[in-house]
Amino acid sequence: MVRMQLAGFHGSRPLQLACMLLALAAVTTSSADARRRCIFLECGPANTPNPNPPKAPDVPNIRPSQPPQHEGLQRTRLQGETCDDVGGFRYCVSSVLDPQFGFSYNPRNLVDTDLKTAWVEGKDGNGEGESLVVELNGLRTITAIQVMNGYHKNERLFLANNRVHVAELQFSNGETRRISLADAPGLQTIEVGKQKAEWLRFTIRSVYQGNKYKDTAVTEFRVVTAN
Repeated sequence: MVRMQLAGFHGSRPLQLACMLLALAAVTTSSADARRRCIFLECGPANTPNPNPPKAPDVPNIRPSQPPQHEGLQRTRLQGETCDDVGGFRYCVSSVLDPQFGFSYNPRNLVDTDLKTAWVEGKDGNGEGESLVVELNGLRTITAIQVMNGYHKNERLFLANNRVHVAELQFSNGETRRISLADAPGLQTIEVGKQKAEWLRFTIRSVYQGNKYKDTAVTEFRVVTAN
């Protein structure tokens, strides 16, 4: 169809039409590229705010659905830790960055599905050794953890702050393992088999360094349970 239309023009008209088609293709490609970047709240080359910001996807079985059994094990409480109770679980972190620019960085941010918020540790250095604990209100079967690594508010802040590289998982049943997280936005799922435990500790062992700040951020952190 395009070939027939070009043949009907004389002089410079075919060249003008070809330029118009190339410009349209470039706009379409640019729009597709911008849509692919919409994991962040601000999208596209202009970094303009998204009027309908995305939320972290809902995940089944992140809240207790059955009465727990108790095994009576206790975890070590860290001096100065901060805790929030959310959805039947208790989330405790070893440190919290002081509020800035109208935002706080408390552990409740880890499960609010809001990409504008995050837990950000508050100790000097790059965050190695800082940790978060999820108390499960009894003995449960943990099948996976899900992490949105780094600060997902926008691409600039994702790159400016540290992201977790290697972390250690410790379960109340004595099981420990090291995991590596990708230096990328989006939800990452780490399968852990079937761990029967009352709590899980996630400790930062190494980071991907930010290009401006030394603070390490985690936007979302969920423990997926079978009961």
